[in-house]
Amino acid sequence: MTLTSATDKLLPRPACLQRLAGALMLLFALWGGTGCWSVSAAAASPPASSEYQVKAAFLYNFMKFVEWPSDGLATPGTICLGILGRDPFDDALDEFKGKLAKGRKVVVLHFRSVEEVKGCDILFICPSEKGRLSQILKLANNSRMLTVADQEGFCEAGGMINLLFIKNRVGFEVNVAAASRAKLRVSSQLLKLARNVFE
Repeated sequence: MTLTSATDKLLPRPACLQRLAGALMLLFALWGGTGCWSVSAAAASPPASSEYQVKAAFLYNFMKFVEWPSDGLATPGTICLGILGRDPFDDALDEFKGKLAKGRKVVVLHFRSVEEVKGCDILFICPSEKGRLSQILKLANNSRMLTVADQEGFCEAGGMINLLFIKNRVGFEVNVAAASRAKLRVSSQLLKLARNVFE
């Protein structure tokens, strides 16, 4: 697995981001620095709710920049985000329920155990499930789910997108090889914004 680091690359200006990815929300358009969104410029340690509000918006935007095979989405007319484990988002995901991504309505499901996981297109693996990560990825990566987490070493373990929280900023890294094995294609526009890309 090859790691390509984007840590030292500057992001395009907001206007360029809009041209590259017109569907991105204001969140992405206002990014700055090295592929990260600042949760709070003033607070050294923002509350978890602020961090996860930003991460919720990232999850919604990931839906727009990943291509599933024609028969890959679980349910016609919807795109389903599954949350596995103890949900850290509180009500941050409520804003995106029913919104459109790729012309499909966003649905959010919650799962308490990996055995319950079914019918979702994106699976966010909560920090509470870290001890079962290997088992979860084995199941999820045999399907066409985009796996996302915010856990150190997630991409190295075979996860697809890992959300990062570094110096009061939220960013992400992508394991392109893992996504490709699941027949998923990550947009080059999204890869340009990633801090690290594993190939």
